[in-house]
Amino acid sequence: MENRIKIGDFVKLTGSTLKTVNYYHKTGLLPAPQRTDGGYRLYGLEELNRMRLIKHLKSLGMDLKQIKEIIGGSNNQRTSGEVLQSLRSELLSEKQTLEERIVKIDTILSNNAPLLDEDCFESASFQMITEILGADQIERYSNTCPEIYNQHRRLSGILDDFQWCDDFREGFRILAEYFKNHPQQYELALESGQRWAEISHLDEDDPRIEAFARESVALVNSMPPVKELYRMQPAMNRPLESLYQEKVAGVLTSAQIKYQQLFKKLLLTDDE
Repeated sequence: MENRIKIGDFVKLTGSTLKTVNYYHKTGLLPAPQRTDGGYRLYGLEELNRMRLIKHLKSLGMDLKQIKEIIGGSNNQRTSGEVLQSLRSELLSEKQTLEERIVKIDTILSNNAPLLDEDCFESASFQMITEILGADQIERYSNTCPEIYNQHRRLSGILDDFQWCDDFREGFRILAEYFKNHPQQYELALESGQRWAEISHLDEDDPRIEAFARESVALVNSMPPVKELYRMQPAMNRPLESLYQEKVAGVLTSAQIKYQQLFKKLLLTDDE
């Protein structure tokens, strides 16, 4: 027994703790040790090597379950290669997530934003629309209707960050796919966006707002899939609708809010 040490020395030598060693015994990471006649646990080279291997595998980012699968003690073992390959896939996914976060932070820093607010962060819904329509079409959108483009981005962020209604993102996807496959209708939508920008500075009682709302309803009626999308859009309850209007008041002008109200009313009336 000269080459064996008691648990106190084993804990100190391995840089571990008594609680950790007991837990490793309990979970099967460390086999039950030999004992003296008096019942004291004894540890030797085998246990030292096992603790060393556990330490190295933990340094790779493995959790105890994965380590157990590699060094034994599990009834359903995978090969060390399988476990390492699985860990590699997880780390690559984490790496991609970290790189995406760095890009977002770099974007915020490059914009010299004095304060961190919701407008600093890119909308996932707007990013989805960009990917569907393509960079060229989005660039045309931003160049043709810059004011509306920026409002669209901010409104998408507001919708992303709160659960105002169900499946709004699916509606964005359907709309983007429709315009991708119908470029002529997309051109009409851009022209309508230019009109939307023109009314933004009108007084909310200006009759041109209602006239534009009627033109918009006619445009939507000429695009059956878009009309169906608007018709199936779930309505918010009254308190939620009021809160939403208060939230978007910092993005839309009073004339644009009035237009939206008239558009919804006229579209429902047209359905009847």
